[in-house]
Amino acid sequence: MEAGGEGQIQGRLTIPTYPQFTAPLGHDQLPHVSSVPYLPDVPIPTPELLGLARHIDLRYTPEKRYLHQTLQQLFEVLQTTDSLSPREALTLTAGRTEIFNAPTGTGKSVLVRVMAAWFAANQLRVAIVLPDIKACLAATWNVRGDLDHLRKSGVIEHEAGCAHLMSSSGMHDRALKHASLINEDPDLPGEWGERGERDLDQLAYGCAQKTFLEATGDYPPGREPCLNLRRQGVGSAACPWIPTCGKFAPVYDACAANVVIMNHYAFMQGNLRIGVNLDGRAVRSMTAAEFALRTCHAVLVDEVDQFQSRAIDNCAGEVVLHSRRHWSAAPQEMDTDAKRLHIDDEHNLLPAVSHVRLMAEFFLLSICKNALSLHATEDERAQARIPDQTSTRWHLARGRDRALIRLLWPETEIAEEADIPPDFFQRLNALMPARYRGLDPLASQPSLLEPDWDDVRRALGALVAPRGEHLLDMVKLELHMLLEDSIKDVQRRAKAINLLVTRTAMTELDEALSELQDKAQDYRSSGLRSAQKIVELLRATAVSSVIPLGMLGRSITGYRITGLDDKEKNASLVAQTITGDPHTYTAELGGVVSLLLAAVERPVMGLSATAYFPQAVREHVHAPVRWWMTDAQAKSIRARKHRIEYGEGHPLFGEPIKVSGTHPSRKKDALIELGSNLYDQKIHRELERTAAQDPDRAHVLVVANSYQQCAWLARGIAQAGHYGGGLCVAVRAEDRHRADPDLPKENVAVRLTAEEFEDFPKHGKILVVPLSLIARGLNIVVGIRSAVRSVYLCVRPLALLSEPAEMYASINAAGLRALPTGGSSNPSQGLAVGRDAAWERLSLLLRTAPQFTAMHKSLQEEVVAGMIVDLIQLAGRARRGGTEAVLHMVDYAFHEDTWNADLETVLRRIHSQWTPQVRQRMNELYGEALNAFLSYAGIEPHEPGFPGA
Repeated sequence: MEAGGEGQIQGRLTIPTYPQFTAPLGHDQLPHVSSVPYLPDVPIPTPELLGLARHIDLRYTPEKRYLHQTLQQLFEVLQTTDSLSPREALTLTAGRTEIFNAPTGTGKSVLVRVMAAWFAANQLRVAIVLPDIKACLAATWNVRGDLDHLRKSGVIEHEAGCAHLMSSSGMHDRALKHASLINEDPDLPGEWGERGERDLDQLAYGCAQKTFLEATGDYPPGREPCLNLRRQGVGSAACPWIPTCGKFAPVYDACAANVVIMNHYAFMQGNLRIGVNLDGRAVRSMTAAEFALRTCHAVLVDEVDQFQSRAIDNCAGEVVLHSRRHWSAAPQEMDTDAKRLHIDDEHNLLPAVSHVRLMAEFFLLSICKNALSLHATEDERAQARIPDQTSTRWHLARGRDRALIRLLWPETEIAEEADIPPDFFQRLNALMPARYRGLDPLASQPSLLEPDWDDVRRALGALVAPRGEHLLDMVKLELHMLLEDSIKDVQRRAKAINLLVTRTAMTELDEALSELQDKAQDYRSSGLRSAQKIVELLRATAVSSVIPLGMLGRSITGYRITGLDDKEKNASLVAQTITGDPHTYTAELGGVVSLLLAAVERPVMGLSATAYFPQAVREHVHAPVRWWMTDAQAKSIRARKHRIEYGEGHPLFGEPIKVSGTHPSRKKDALIELGSNLYDQKIHRELERTAAQDPDRAHVLVVANSYQQCAWLARGIAQAGHYGGGLCVAVRAEDRHRADPDLPKENVAVRLTAEEFEDFPKHGKILVVPLSLIARGLNIVVGIRSAVRSVYLCVRPLALLSEPAEMYASINAAGLRALPTGGSSNPSQGLAVGRDAAWERLSLLLRTAPQFTAMHKSLQEEVVAGMIVDLIQLAGRARRGGTEAVLHMVDYAFHEDTWNADLETVLRRIHSQWTPQVRQRMNELYGEALNAFLSYAGIEPHEPGFPGA
């Protein structure tokens, strides 16, 4: 056979015959699985769960038994909207996602583990969706052990299994990563204990082809030609060792198991690759989501709000529109592929392809020639230091409208921190070439402009019209003459012209790319690989393939320039399109999504500590909370303010150290100074005090927003006057032993990767770590109690609303909030209201100032609501086993009251907007945890509107 694969690797595979293998395997050798019948309700008797927990506890010695006690305590306080008490049963109902909301450390993971055993004991199938592979490996290990124990003890009389369904492409790399973290005992060579069995044995595999393959190079692990073989005279063929290969064992195991465990990404993006025999019929490339919803009686999604946040990110697809690398751009490939079509089809397709190529090539090459630029910053100091002002971040066509309007109409004297009046956006939109203006709800009529602007519109129109010559220089010169009276300063005029031209080019690209996507969709079934590639890269995400459009009714597109360090060879223009409805996808997993994928509704339970928070646009799940536990532990979370000042000898001596909002050129100095002074003034005293009172909890987390910020903080701590050791700092796996001047030396601070955070108490007392890596899912414990008491927030966490995914979350949530409560007798009208609200939010996002202190109040509230969700989750790292958590707000940006944008003021605004029903629900769900933040904001229990008042 010929082996085709990635890149330039080609080879010849000679497969020997064996007594049991004399002919290629047929489809009957693929795994077999059946669709399970529809169950409107799945009642799970609580006594049966408690009984199973008691039996599973017998696996352990008495001091390590906790499952039954934890579950019993949970059911005693668990509340529900059902008429049947949780002490009697949990009833899962097919349809919309049902939320189980309970504080961190109260037993949600224990409940999922015991429910897995219950489904297996009752010969039912359940899919469990966990946040990441590490959690899946641990859960699979636990559930397999539980089922084996229950089988041996006679509680379960039939065979019952648990499988971890994961992507085959990343298994080898993950196995190497886990192996590198094992410190092997030199006296026991090859014995890696539980971590070897739990992690490596599930990930590692060997390739039988290697022995019989003659190739031009080695196939990278995960990219072996399993499905890319070709038999002479026959055609495509699959590897005959698939049924016995460890790479595909997870698929075979998942088809036979009662409990199927997968991570969020696998559920949303994964597919089974080798196909399965579904209900006796061979099916190719079934998605993991369809597999779970078709073949399992119920689905349990842990950290469902994080699942939704990832679904928002998953709505984005990328495609290269033009590149200096040969044949790496999709429109180029499509242009060539079109020659395989009939003349009528090529005639229909090529205008869209040609126009995208024209605009993409014009835009990228103009930037490479420095004829246009995408400024990285408005700050003149930074511009003086950065010769190439083209940023590699994402740029939207209307992303710089504020700056452009202030340049074009300087007489308006709009302050930097003020919102731009809507009529100025209408004027700017009226300048755009007329061809596409009617498609845009934000566009306006040219009559809004004075007659002398008509020539500007015509000049810009020349840039986007089909042409056979370069017109950019001529258009820029003409615009200089046309705008001379309006903008006297030559530099400001040049800047305005650059912004006008880049806006025009990107707006045209938006529409041309949208047209190309529609055309590509028409030719997807024709076998045109380039058409399939464009559709798959830009549309066929897990979310958008089920729910193609969100509340906006169209996609949002951003552009990024890469490879400018070697522009002659590597310069590329990449488009990112975001579409779909991630909020509805999450809320309707068991309803609309299941009906579309599996033709039947399924029960779906979503578990989290923070799935309900109306202004948190990424995390708030628009589904009913069916079960909840109130956080009634007194002082379970405390929030404290701190003012850490620059020390003696520093030019800013005596001023509070502010990190968030500080110019990037000053952040390094601020964080080093903050780390040093924070340790001397707060951390070392707390560690000494806690070591004397409760030594198991004498550990702290120091939290920033990125690895780089963590490195600077760690340097500061290591330089502190009272520093005496015990410092750990989070690093990427590739940086564990790299010489980095920003990181403390390895003999000063222990470098830990994300897989090692749970073991950090074995290495030190202080862990400096990014918020995104520590906020969820980690159990940093000694015994069953949290090893951490205090968390120091050194950088205010904020969302970047200029990023397409953040914008899309806000836009889609605004549309959903505008829908009529309880539905509508006129769905079309209700959707129109939601669409108008989504477009209004997009308009607001484009008008508002980018700085947090100056942005529109409603956007500030969304950002802070998301931050509070992160902080509640973060506090959970210190609350395992019923312990309390103390959050120290260290960054002075938390407290600075510029433009009423300090944390206290924004929290008070958020609270004032809650209806009585929302306040009651928030108090029911969060109790003392919510009170901690409201008290921080100065809202006391006796005030009107305080929850429970």
